[in-house]
Amino acid sequence: MSKFLKRKVHTAFLMLGNNCNMNCKYCLQHPLVTRQLTNKVNPEIYDFLKECAEELGVNQKLHIQFYGGEPLLYFETIKEVVKHTKDYCWFSVITNGKAVTKEMVTFFNTYNMPVTISWDGPNVLETRGYDVFAVEEKRKLLLDIEQLGLSAVLSSKAYPLEILAAFQSISDEYYKIHGYQVNINIDEIFNTGDLPEELLNLDYSKVEQEMLELGKYYLETRIGDTKTKLSDYTKLCYIDRFFGTLKRFYVEGNGKFNRSYCSCGNGYDVLNLDLEGNLYPCHNTSHQIGKISDEYFSYLNKVLAVDNTKLYKVKCDKCPAVAFCRGGCKLISSKNRAEGYCRLKQAVFLPIVSVFEEYGRQMAGEANGG
Repeated sequence: MSKFLKRKVHTAFLMLGNNCNMNCKYCLQHPLVTRQLTNKVNPEIYDFLKECAEELGVNQKLHIQFYGGEPLLYFETIKEVVKHTKDYCWFSVITNGKAVTKEMVTFFNTYNMPVTISWDGPNVLETRGYDVFAVEEKRKLLLDIEQLGLSAVLSSKAYPLEILAAFQSISDEYYKIHGYQVNINIDEIFNTGDLPEELLNLDYSKVEQEMLELGKYYLETRIGDTKTKLSDYTKLCYIDRFFGTLKRFYVEGNGKFNRSYCSCGNGYDVLNLDLEGNLYPCHNTSHQIGKISDEYFSYLNKVLAVDNTKLYKVKCDKCPAVAFCRGGCKLISSKNRAEGYCRLKQAVFLPIVSVFEEYGRQMAGEANGG
């Protein structure tokens, strides 16, 4: 094994196919996916993935994120890939959950596989057209998954507090079964081309007020003397992520936005790979950028050429929200950034910044005898 320069790829999104059994209104793949992916596995991808894993070092495994379309429609392929790579990879799945079966749950649990369900809470029928947790058979199967996660999209149909309340309800039920809570995530909606205006027409003041409330509650509970309750879990877990990000930005990054490439790492330390061995700058697009057999420097140049993060660096560095969004998504056009993408990021992040700034002032005052 080489001890010198390595790629250090930690995650590979394995793009199984584009087919899906739902038609979510905010799906960012709709304007970006223009052709079907192959559903046949090129055996060379196993050698490639093993090579990537070996470059990570001793006792480290490469993370394979199974991705679609809808990954569960490709369950036979998932089983095949796991069979060939389980010695040097670990696995996770993001799914809508609609196609879940008992066999799948058993398989996921056998391989300690985190499974994240895309679900938006009480208004999910308006955003996704199907509520997987409203179907008793599906709900029971999902709750049997030993590493269950929930992920929502913040939009005009789903605001932070109602999402978190819905997550808490599921997590409470899950806790009774497993003795621990579900993982949670909330992404902000963004427009890659043709999203319905109704979903993008958010009440930014409402978002700001809810985030301010959450930030203050977090400080009172985490840093104050208030005892943490199980019913606080989703609120505190959600804000924990912001606190950690803010700390890393100022402590490790000296409060400066020093990147000229996308913070998600897609195309760099996160590879996007289809079953044939083609590589993409992002797992949500059909824009092929290379093959696993390509010379690495040539591939990297192509990734950099389509990464527009550097174009926004000066502007982003002046925005306090950059501590969290870190330049944003490279798929978002200048037009869509101006028409709401950045405004929503600021509505979510700036109230959190203000809360922690106020806390910092209070601590400074106490330290100085104020």
